[in-house]
This record gives sequence, C-alpha cells and structure tokens, in this order.
Amino acid sequence: MLGKKTPLKAKEEAEKEVSEHRVHMEAEFQRKVAATNGDSGSNVKRLEQETDAKIQHLKSETSRISYDVVNMLLKHVNTVKN
Repeated sequence: MLGKKTPLKAKEEAEKEVSEHRVHMEAEFQRKVAATNGDSGSNVKRLEQETDAKIQHLKSETSRISYDVVNMLLKHVNTVKN
C-alpha cells in the first residue's frame, strides 16, 4: 500500500494545509493593514487641503460673478412682456 493515503491521513494533511494557508493569509492581511495605516493620515491631510482649495476657488468665483448674476436676474424680473 505504498503511495495510498487513508482518508484519515488525507484529512489531516488537508487540515494542515488549510491551517498553513490561513496563517499565511492572515500575515499578508496584517502586512497590508500596517502598510496602509501609515498612509491614511497623509491621505486625509491631502484630501482636506484639496477640499479647502476647491472651496476657496468656488468662493472666489462666486464673488467674481455674483454682481453679474444679480443684474441678469433683475433685468429679467423687471422686463415686462406682452
């Protein structure tokens, strides 16, 4: 019976392989989590800076065109059509 595995022996080997694979996957997951944790702070700061810049741009554009928009609206509101 050389080369043949009993069902019990095959099950034990399969459980061992599954356990080793689980340990490997957990280690890989922990490595990825550790690698991304350092980056998340800088990403948050970069996103906050980009958001602030976009808000400032929108405020300046609003200030720049608000007079024209108000005049356009007043022109249309005050225009009488037959």
